[in-house]
Amino acid sequence: MQTRLHAPLIVAAAACVLLLNLGRPALWDDDEPKNAACSLAMLDSGDWLVPTFNGRLRVEKPVLTNWVQIAGFTLCGRNETGARIGSALLTIGTCLLTWQIGCRLLGPQAGFLGGLALATCVWTAVGGRAATPDAPLVFCTTLTLWLFVRGTAGGTQGLGRVAAIGVGAACGLAALAKGPIGLVLPLTSFMLFAAWQAKVRIMPTWAAAYGGLRLPIVLGTALVVALPWYAWVAYRTEGEWLRGFFLVHNVGRFTAPMEGHAGSLFYYPGVVAIGLFPWSAVLVAMIAHAVVILRSRSAHPSRPGVALLTAWAAVWIGALSCAGTKLPGYIWPAYPALALATALFLVDWSRGAVSFALPGRNPARAQAVVMQIAWASLGFGGLAIAVGLPVAARLFAPGNEWLGFIGVVPLVGALVAWKADAAGTPARALAALAVSACLVVTLLAGVATHRISRGTGMREHVTQLAAHGSGPWACFWNVPPSLVFYADTDVAKIDTPTDAARHLASHPQARLVVDSRHEHLVQADLPADCKVLARIPTLGDRHYVVLGPPPRPDASLALTR
Repeated sequence: MQTRLHAPLIVAAAACVLLLNLGRPALWDDDEPKNAACSLAMLDSGDWLVPTFNGRLRVEKPVLTNWVQIAGFTLCGRNETGARIGSALLTIGTCLLTWQIGCRLLGPQAGFLGGLALATCVWTAVGGRAATPDAPLVFCTTLTLWLFVRGTAGGTQGLGRVAAIGVGAACGLAALAKGPIGLVLPLTSFMLFAAWQAKVRIMPTWAAAYGGLRLPIVLGTALVVALPWYAWVAYRTEGEWLRGFFLVHNVGRFTAPMEGHAGSLFYYPGVVAIGLFPWSAVLVAMIAHAVVILRSRSAHPSRPGVALLTAWAAVWIGALSCAGTKLPGYIWPAYPALALATALFLVDWSRGAVSFALPGRNPARAQAVVMQIAWASLGFGGLAIAVGLPVAARLFAPGNEWLGFIGVVPLVGALVAWKADAAGTPARALAALAVSACLVVTLLAGVATHRISRGTGMREHVTQLAAHGSGPWACFWNVPPSLVFYADTDVAKIDTPTDAARHLASHPQARLVVDSRHEHLVQADLPADCKVLARIPTLGDRHYVVLGPPPRPDASLALTR
């Protein structure tokens, strides 16, 4: 394939995965609507510096994501597309950066396949279509890695002054996206890589290896980019934002699980196996191939590149595996390195440049067995989708059990790849993997998520209730962020049944939202004219109950489910 087609094909694949039906599914609780409502509050108030949610200071995240979403709302309107378009476009940019990194480190074929793998894996579809800080963070950290690779000639020399300024600026933007993690972990990766350079004598001394990073320039530039906003928000909030963000949402999340998001040291390997699907079919083989390259005594042309990618992925996954709070999206910044390492293995395999040693088998037979396991894993993933999606549809969106057909795509891809491999045409096997990856992830992201989410969430119910008149909203005990976004107003939080009854009696269109688990607590105090106006399903084992006076005497009770 001509290299001039690589970038358009990566963009086309990423656009299929990220843009199809981007605005159709409602915002998913809790992070998406909280981020979006915060951005709308900043847009409406004209205060683009201090983040607020539901009338209160929001300390969970820095401000870059809000600026991205404000641009999205300005471009696409106050809707789901506006909230998500920035993430999608930045993720397309991340795929192109990954391609460029791969071209410089591993060659044009591995670069192209790595960019394609990142564009068509499951977690790119999840994070790249979400109104969260993850996509801005991953773009900024991947930009940091690209600037480092570009400035060090693929890791064979030190950073120049201008390159160090670029790396520092990208780190500063990453710190504005999600905090100190955007600066600390990239620099730790580069320091680990510098240690490897000194050990294998790519750099003559340890001092030369670490000096080549130009850490004072990188750190200074990052502070110039990020510190003004941190200082200003600290001044505007009298230090409250800094205390909440650093002590609770950095130190607190690292030292202990928060919001029930815990996991063992083996949590993230499982996450990678799912998130990198369908390319994770060769995950174990990719790791083994990288280890062989790093341990090789010969001068493998990709060895420095593999070392840098290994350092990058190991730091992100290793550091976050030690954190008390774990979420799948935390390690998304490692995916560009994982995608490129996967691409290198597949390209080397297609060229016959992979060697595995299995007990009792010669290298050629061992390679055949490894790839047979890979294609079988791809097929098993398709089978899991074919069985799992109908089950999910039956639970959350009856009538959509037909979505199980999506699992046929990787099943067919696995069969075609197996036959092409057996026939000695690895290029066809790679094409089958790439095409099936693009199709299955596009269908999962653009079709399945919309169909399964249609019957859940606040959007449709709030819109229908608003059509009969608007009044003050309140919630008993906890406020669903999606209600704040879709009601487009601040929502009061009520803590006692007496206050709930007082709220419902305060206005003929007053609305109270109650978690079904707490419905019995308010029933006895409800005014006589209050009814159940809607029961809103969620993807969990509960639902939200909307209580209030009927919109008008002849109002249809069709809203009640």
